Amino acid sequence: MTQLAALCHSFLVGETNSIMTAFKKFGCTNLPREVGRGIERRFDVEVHRTPVKFKSRYGHTGEYYRYTLLRTTQNKKGIEAMKKYVSEQMKNKAK
Repeated sequence: MTQLAALCHSFLVGETNSIMTAFKKFGCTNLPREVGRGIERRFDVEVHRTPVKFKSRYGHTGEYYRYTLLRTTQNKKGIEAMKKYVSEQMKNKAK
């Protein structure tokens, strides 16, 4: 299974991903780019971004995003395309 297929599967099962979870689970070092190019543009879906503010142990503040696939009627066609893509990748893995 490709990294993109694993990421699609994660969104399809309802998981929320952040930069850290994507790195740990998929080896994805740039989740914002993958969400924009690989998910939203490729499958024509909208992924919701929730900003999370944090403060490092050294006192620096920052912000990162948690990404969740929206289950809307606008995304319905794209979600079906994502399911088909993941299914095809799973078949290719079995060969």
